[in-house]
Amino acid sequence: MSICDLEQHLSLIDFPGRLTVSVADPGAVHPPLHPVEEAAVLRAVSGRRAEFAAGRVAARMALAQMGLPGVSIPMAEDRAPVWPAGTVGSISHTGTACIAITGDSEDYAGLGIDLEDAGSLDISLRREIGTKKELDQISDDHGIAATRLFSLKEAAYKAQYNLSRTVFGFGALELTDGGKCLRFARPVPPFKKGDCLPVLQWNVGDMWLSLCALSASFLHVKS
Repeated sequence: MSICDLEQHLSLIDFPGRLTVSVADPGAVHPPLHPVEEAAVLRAVSGRRAEFAAGRVAARMALAQMGLPGVSIPMAEDRAPVWPAGTVGSISHTGTACIAITGDSEDYAGLGIDLEDAGSLDISLRREIGTKKELDQISDDHGIAATRLFSLKEAAYKAQYNLSRTVFGFGALELTDGGKCLRFARPVPPFKKGDCLPVLQWNVGDMWLSLCALSASFLHVKS
């Protein structure tokens, strides 16, 4: 699917309020990375560099829509993007498209976006992603369901990481509420066991797009 086709699909999505979304083609020629960004991929292979560069381009375009043109987005030691003060965001890369979403930190405590090529996940990986109960909430075709669940959990993980800075596996989050939320199976401070992260998912051509947007009041509501 071309970037133009992806942008057309995205234009039909009613994203939550005051979020900006942009995409970029990793196969296109983009302006040079900022020096602080270049340092993150000095030893990376060409494919990784292309995806990283397109992701930064998409992120800069999203931030420009917020009135922050041309800013640098360095990579922290934990490899997470470092967003400008007062903003939150998320980036997702594939071999054919990169997408970024940004918002104001007064509105959102964390954002997570994930873009995955549609298709069936290999049976050897499905148990690692989720349980039969989780997969059944998405589709009778567990190969397709596993791909979609992987994307949902990736988006939720990214959103919560902005608050917890904790690395964990797929089993720490359980799909519930008919696929509308991912529940913590154990405490991951500041989240408690049972806290739910809201998730949304759309089919965009031959890809799945997942989003987790945590409002700035999320933890206050949960406390």
